[in-house]
Amino acid sequence: MASTTGQATRRYLEAIDQRQPGPVDWTLAPPRSKQYRDTTRTALPTTGPDAWRGDLLRGLLGLTRMSWKHPTNAAGRAISGLRSVEVSRPVPSGGALYPIEAYLADDMAVHHYDTVHHALETVRDGDHRNAFPATAAADAAVILSAVFWRNGFKYRDFAYRLACQETGALCAQALVLAESLGLNASIHLDFDGERADSLLGLDSTAEGTLAILTFSLGTGHAPRRSAGVPSNGQDVAQPTDPPISITRSLPRLAELHAATRTPCAPPSSRSRQAPTPGEPAISLPQVADLDLARGIPHRASPLNGYSRRPLTTTELAQILAAARPGAQTTTDLHVLVWNVTDMPAGAYRYDRDWRALTGGGPPAIEAGPLRANTRHALCGAAAALVPVGAPLIEAAERGDLAYRLQQTETGMVAHRAALAAAALGLAGRIHSDGTNPTTDAVLGLADTPRRSLSLLLVGHPYPSGPTLMCRSDRGVTAPTVHNSKE
Repeated sequence: MASTTGQATRRYLEAIDQRQPGPVDWTLAPPRSKQYRDTTRTALPTTGPDAWRGDLLRGLLGLTRMSWKHPTNAAGRAISGLRSVEVSRPVPSGGALYPIEAYLADDMAVHHYDTVHHALETVRDGDHRNAFPATAAADAAVILSAVFWRNGFKYRDFAYRLACQETGALCAQALVLAESLGLNASIHLDFDGERADSLLGLDSTAEGTLAILTFSLGTGHAPRRSAGVPSNGQDVAQPTDPPISITRSLPRLAELHAATRTPCAPPSSRSRQAPTPGEPAISLPQVADLDLARGIPHRASPLNGYSRRPLTTTELAQILAAARPGAQTTTDLHVLVWNVTDMPAGAYRYDRDWRALTGGGPPAIEAGPLRANTRHALCGAAAALVPVGAPLIEAAERGDLAYRLQQTETGMVAHRAALAAAALGLAGRIHSDGTNPTTDAVLGLADTPRRSLSLLLVGHPYPSGPTLMCRSDRGVTAPTVHNSKE
């Protein structure tokens, strides 16, 4: 049932707020990657004018990390047992389940990115970049979709929030990669979802498009054009293991996604809040922009917490400035400070225009319903970044798509902050269980429509841990010791 007044969002939030932890039936886990049958598979070039496509897709969804892991307990401490090898992608995913797939539309066809073989599988022949106004002038478009059951079997309806935030992280990664590859890039989140799903031949109750990213080679370059092939529903390749529908198993997720497939109203103009006169404010130093591309090869989610070393005020200012590079839209950024030089511990609101933190109540979120690994990480974390928004207000004013847009924005903010931390030699990890009523009360959000949307802990990583990670760059591995776990 579609909704344009935010009712699907309201029912969805009620469902995830009332969810109870329970055992996970891992026998229900579907394949973690998608492949197509009876179609053409094309290796991505490593040299020449089109090499950027392979570099971009590998940097988004490629299998670029190998972790030789020792067993750990719930808090992340090493225990005895058999070791294992885990292959993972460059962008974090809740539970390392990776529900997001990528499709590339260029002048020849619409392709699926086969992460296992680092190749393109033809889904539909022809040039379909004119299917959307935003993609018509691009050299190529990357369409991101979510296979709902891939993380839904474990996280139930909460999987949609995780998939939207992962999409945001991928969008942030794409912008950084595009800049390093000399590409012009843009992100499109408000589009005709029904048309996008039809173009890709998706069953929208099992897999749905969440974002379209466009890439161009630069000014003065004319994108290649071909005649194209009309869409007729008969020329779409079929996956080897079609994703299963979640209409009955995850009803609130299914209802909300169906309600987000139509465009929504633009966000209302919001003036940024200046520090309240008389309210204590901590001015942050002016800092230069970080090169976030430096953080990509070093970003890893620490498994065994953080060493008890402080961040400098300048480091915190750099991370905060990098987290939100453009105009503020539907989220604010709050900060929990435990161990930052020359700064009292406290719960603050970040004002980017004024380069200041305001507030200062005790950051006592440990009283909330946190998992063991989060409690352990809090012992050494120096700070936490907490995007905050009012999803019910946004959805009521703009339609249910606003929920998806806000969660995607949240993922972008958190991932940019994590890349900034990695560029500074620090580590960061998202702890979704840190978004709860206790955290909201600490941030001063109780009895307001605003709520915490994500929580990224930041600190100094231990110099070694129970994981040996190798990162791959075009097949060449460079081992580094790191504690990594998505």
